[in-house]
Amino acid sequence: MVRLPEKVKTFVNNRWLVFVCAMWVQSWAGIGYLFGSISPVIKTAMGYNQRQIAILGVAKDLGDGIGFVAGTLIEYLPVWSVMLIGAVQNFVGYGLVWLIVTNRLPALPLWVLCIAIFVGTNGETYFNTAALVSCVQNFPKNRGPVVGILKGFAGLSGAILTQIYAIINSPNEASLIFLVAVGPSMVAIALMFIVRPVRGHKQVRSSDSSGFLFTYSVCLVLAAYMLGILVLEDLVDVNQTLITILAAFLIILILLPMIIPVLLVFFSEPRHPVEETLIITESNEQETGQEEVILSELEDEKPPGVDSLPASERQKRLAHLQAKLFQAAAEGAVRVKGRKGPRRGEDFTLLQALIKADFLLLFFSLVLASGSGLTIIDNLGQICESLGYENTNVYVSMISIFNFLGRVGGGYFSEAIVRKFAYPRPVGMAVVQVIMAFALLYYALGWPGEIYVVTIVIGLCYGAHWAIVPSAVSELFGLKSFGALYNFLTLSSTAGSLIFSGVIASGIYDYYAEKQAALLKPPYIGVPMLAVPLHTDETLTCVGSICYSLTCGIMAGLCIVAMVLSLIVVHRTRSVYTQLYGRSQKKSMLVPEKLKSFLNNRWLVFVCAIWVMSFAGVGYVFGSISPVIKKNMGYNQRQICILGVAKDLGEFVGFLAGGLVDVFPIWSIMLIGAVLNFVGYGLIWLVVTSRLPSLPLWILCIIIFVGTNGETCYNTAALVSCVQNFPRNRGPAVGILKGFAGLTGAIVTQIYVMFNAPDDSSLILMLAVGPPMVEIALMFIVRPISGGHKQVRSSDNTSFYLIYAFCISLAAYLLAVAVVDDTVDVNQTVNTLIAVILFLILLLPVIIPVVLVFCSTSKYPVEESLLDKPNKEADDEDGEQAILSEVEDEKTQELDSLPASERRKRIAHLQSKMVQAAAQGAVRVKRRKGPRRGEDFTLFQALKKADFLLLFFSFLFAAGSGMTVIDNMGQISQSLGLTDTHIYVSMISIWNFLGRVGGGYFSEIIVRKFAYPRPVAMAVIQVIMAFAFVYYAMDWPGQIYIVTVLIGIGLGAQWAIAPASASELFGLKSFGALYNFIAMGCPAGSLIFSGVIASGIYDYYAEKQGGLQEKYDEESLTCVGSICYSLTCWIMAGFCMIAAALSVIVVQRTKGVYAQLYGQ
Repeated sequence: MVRLPEKVKTFVNNRWLVFVCAMWVQSWAGIGYLFGSISPVIKTAMGYNQRQIAILGVAKDLGDGIGFVAGTLIEYLPVWSVMLIGAVQNFVGYGLVWLIVTNRLPALPLWVLCIAIFVGTNGETYFNTAALVSCVQNFPKNRGPVVGILKGFAGLSGAILTQIYAIINSPNEASLIFLVAVGPSMVAIALMFIVRPVRGHKQVRSSDSSGFLFTYSVCLVLAAYMLGILVLEDLVDVNQTLITILAAFLIILILLPMIIPVLLVFFSEPRHPVEETLIITESNEQETGQEEVILSELEDEKPPGVDSLPASERQKRLAHLQAKLFQAAAEGAVRVKGRKGPRRGEDFTLLQALIKADFLLLFFSLVLASGSGLTIIDNLGQICESLGYENTNVYVSMISIFNFLGRVGGGYFSEAIVRKFAYPRPVGMAVVQVIMAFALLYYALGWPGEIYVVTIVIGLCYGAHWAIVPSAVSELFGLKSFGALYNFLTLSSTAGSLIFSGVIASGIYDYYAEKQAALLKPPYIGVPMLAVPLHTDETLTCVGSICYSLTCGIMAGLCIVAMVLSLIVVHRTRSVYTQLYGRSQKKSMLVPEKLKSFLNNRWLVFVCAIWVMSFAGVGYVFGSISPVIKKNMGYNQRQICILGVAKDLGEFVGFLAGGLVDVFPIWSIMLIGAVLNFVGYGLIWLVVTSRLPSLPLWILCIIIFVGTNGETCYNTAALVSCVQNFPRNRGPAVGILKGFAGLTGAIVTQIYVMFNAPDDSSLILMLAVGPPMVEIALMFIVRPISGGHKQVRSSDNTSFYLIYAFCISLAAYLLAVAVVDDTVDVNQTVNTLIAVILFLILLLPVIIPVVLVFCSTSKYPVEESLLDKPNKEADDEDGEQAILSEVEDEKTQELDSLPASERRKRIAHLQSKMVQAAAQGAVRVKRRKGPRRGEDFTLFQALKKADFLLLFFSFLFAAGSGMTVIDNMGQISQSLGLTDTHIYVSMISIWNFLGRVGGGYFSEIIVRKFAYPRPVAMAVIQVIMAFAFVYYAMDWPGQIYIVTVLIGIGLGAQWAIAPASASELFGLKSFGALYNFIAMGCPAGSLIFSGVIASGIYDYYAEKQGGLQEKYDEESLTCVGSICYSLTCWIMAGFCMIAAALSVIVVQRTKGVYAQLYGQ
C-alpha cells in the first residue's frame, strides 16, 4: 500500500500515458476533415450556392493551415494553456456557426460566418501543436513513429466523429455542427494537464519497441475495421442497433493503447531502468564559450572527407584536430571567431531557419508534393463523377483511410531508415514523391483502374509526407521552436493546393467543360441572338479522364521536381544524420553487408520465384480468353480446340528452355521467356482487336504456341534456381512453386476484374504485358545463390511452415471469393478490395527474408554443407571412383536396407578388401562408364536409364488421366445435370494448388524422416486417383465432389513429386532439361486419354442417345448421365494402377540412393 501513491505518480508522469492521451486528442482534433459533412447543412439552412460554400471552404483551409499563433505561444506558455486556447476557439467558432444555422441567432453576412469557421478550425492548430511538441520532446529518438501516428489519428478524426455521431441518430442534421463545437473542446480540456513534456526522455527501455509495435498493430486493426465498416455500409442497409455496436467497438479500439502505460507502471517488475539522456542537459548547454568557439573553428578546418569516415575513426581525427586548435589558440596562431548562429542539428528559431537553404528546400518540396496530394483529395469527388462513378463518398472515405495508413507507415519506415542505416530521413520523402509521380502519370495516361491507383497511392503518399517532414525538421532544426517550425510547414499544403487546385486544376477543368458544352450545344441558325439561352458556368460539368489528365501530368512533373529538392537535402544533411544515429563503425559497416546479404539471401530468391510463378501460368487463362478469340475471329468450337492444342504444346514443350538453362545465365532465360510471352500474346491482341489484319488459323496457332512457350522459360528458371538453393527441400520448393503456377488463372482474373475494362480483349493485353513486366523486374534476383545451399539453418523449418500457412490462407481466400462471386452480386468497389487483399497476401512472404536478414540477432549462423566437396585431387578421385564402382557390383542386396552407420562400416570393409585385391591383381579394376543414381546426368544419359523411363511413364499415365478430368470438367458436370459448371472448375483448380503444395510437404516428410524413396508418395497418390475414378465409374453418390477433390489433389501432387524425384536421382546440373522432358508426359497422356479415349467414348454414347431421338444434329450431340465418362474412368483407373506399379518398381530400385542421401 505504501508504493501505490508512487505508482500513481509514476503513471501520471509516464510519457506513454502522454502519448496515448495525445492520440485521443488528435482523434477529435481534425475537425477540418468534417467540413464535407457539415457544408450541405450550412448550404441548406443558409440558402447558399456552391460558390459561397467554396468561399467558406477556403476560410476553413486557412484556419486549418495558419498556426503561427499556436507555434509562437507554445514557446512561452505551458502546454495546457495552449490547449485551452484551442478549445475556446473551437467552441466559440463552431458554436457560433451552430447558433446561426439553427436560427438561434439572426442570419449574419457571409464574411462573419467565414471568420467564425476560421476561428473554430484554427483551434485545431493548437491541439496539433500541443500534442506534437509534447510527444516529440518525450520521444526524441522515435520522432518518425510519434509524428506519423499522431498525424494519422488527426486525419482519421473525421471518420471517427462521423461514427460517433451516428450513435446519436439525431433527426436534426445540424447536431453534427454542435458535436464539432463541443466534442473536441471537452476532450482537450479533460486531457490538457496530462498532455505535456515530461521528464520521460530518460525512460529509454527495451519495452519501447514493444509499445510502438502494439500501437502500430492497433492502427492497422483500426484502419481495417474502418474499411470494413465502409464496405458494410455500402453493401447493406445497416440498422441503428448495428451502428451502435460498430461505434462501440470503434471506441474500444481507440481506448486499447491505454494498456501500454498501465502494464509498464502497474504490472512490470521493479528493475533499474537502463536510462540514456537523449536531450542535452542544461549543464552541457552552459559550458564555456571558449570550447564552443573552438568547435566552430573545428567545423571550418576539418577536411571535407572526414564526415564519410566510420564513427570511431572520425572521432579520433576530430579529437586530434581539436587539440591542435586549442594549442594554436593558446599560442595566438589562430584568431578565435564567434559563432554566427546555430548549426544543423541544434536549436533554431523560425527566423533563423527561414534563412537556411535546407529548411527552404524542405518547405518547397512539401509545397509541390503535398499540394499535389491535397489537390487530388479536395477534387476526388469531382474526379469520380467525371469518370462516371456514383458512390463518390466510398472513394473519399477510402482515401482518408489510406491517408491514415500513409502517416503511420511513413513514420515507421522513415524511422527504420535513420535508425538502421543512419541515413537522412528526407530520402523517404524522395521515394514517396517518385511513387506519387507514378500514380499521377498513371491517371494522366488513362490506364485501367486509374481511380483505384490514385485513391490508394496518393492517400498513402500524401499521408507519409506529414510523418516524414515534421520529424526531419525537428532533427535538423531542433526541438526548442518545433511548434513554430511545424506550423510554418503546414502552410505548404494550403499554398500548394491554392495554386494547383484553385488555379491549374479548376482552370483546366472549366476549359474542357466549356469545350464539351460547346459540342453539345444545339445550333441556333436563324434564331435571334436574344432568343438564344444563356449557358451559365455553374451548370458546366466535364466528363471523362481528360478533365484531370493534364492536371495530373503537370503535378507528376512537379512531384519529380520535389523529389530532386529532397535529394539535395539528403546530400546536404548526411553528416548530421551520421552524427545523430551513426553510433559506431560497426553499425555503419553493417548497412552494406545487410543489403548485400538480403540480395543474396536464398529466401528472397524463393519469394521472388513465387511471384514469378504467380504470373507465369498464362496457359491457365486460355479458358477466359478463348471466348473473346472465338467471337472476334468468328471461329467455331473445333477451331478453338485446335488453338487449345497449340497452347498445350507451347505450355509443355520446353526443350529450348531446358537446354539453354545449362548454357546461359538464369536472367537471360527469363528475358527470352518475357520476349516470347510479349510477342506471342501481343500479336494475338493486335489481331483480335483488328489492329492487324486477320491471319490464318495456322499462323495464330504458331503465335499462341510462342506466347505460351514463354511459360516454360519462367518455370525452368524458377525451379532450377530454387532446387539448387534448397537441395534438401526439393519437394516443398517444387510443390509450392508449381502450385502458384496453377493459381495464375485465378490471380490474373482477380486483377483484371479490378481494372473493370469495358473491352474483353483487355485480358489478352494483360497477359501480353503483365507477366513479362514481373519477370523482367525480378530476373536478376531469381538465380542460384553462390554458396546458398550452405545457408541451412534451424529457421528453415519455421520459414517453410510460414509459407505453407500462407498457401493455405491464399487457397481459403480464393475459395471464399469464388463462393461470394457465385452467391451474391458483387459491385466494383468490393472487387477492388478483393484484389487489393489478394495483392497484400501475395506480398506477405517477403517478411521471411526481411526478418532473417534485418531482424536476426544471430551473428554466426549455423551452416551445413549439403553438397559434397571434393577433398582429393582429380587423379585420386578417379581411382576411388573405380574402386567404388567395383564395390557397387560386389555388395550384397540387403546392404542398402541396413542403418546408415552399419552400411558405411560394411562398405568401408568391402572397399578395403577390394583395394587389397586390386593391388594383388586379383581384381581387374574397370572404369565408370557413366554417372550413377544421385549424380549429375544429362538428358541423353537419363533417357538410357530404366529409372527415368519408369518415372516418365508413371507420370504420363497418372498426370495424363488427371489432366483429362480437368480438361473435361465442364462437360462432366453438364452430363450429370449440374448447371454451375464454373464452380467445379474453380474448385478443382484450388484443390490442384493444395495438392502441389501438400505433395511437396508430405513427400519431404517421407524422405527426411524415413529416408525412403520419394516415388512411394507417387504410388500412394496414384492408388487414390484410381479409387476416385472407380468411385465415379460405379456411379456412387457425390461422385462429382469425390472426383473434383481427389483428382485435383492427385494431379497437383504428381507435379510436386516427380520433378523433385528426378532432381534427386539424376542430379541438378541438367535439371532444367530433365524437368521439361518429364513435363511433356502430361500433354502426351492427355492427348491419349482425352483426345482419343474420352472423346471417342463420349461421342459413341452421345450418338447412341441421339439415335433414340427422331431428329438430331450430329454437331450438337450431347451425352447425358454418368455413362458418358464411366468407361473412360474405368480405363484411367487401370492406367493409374499401372502407374502405381511403375512407381513401386522405381521405389524398389532406388532405396539405396535415398538411404545414402537422407539416411544420416
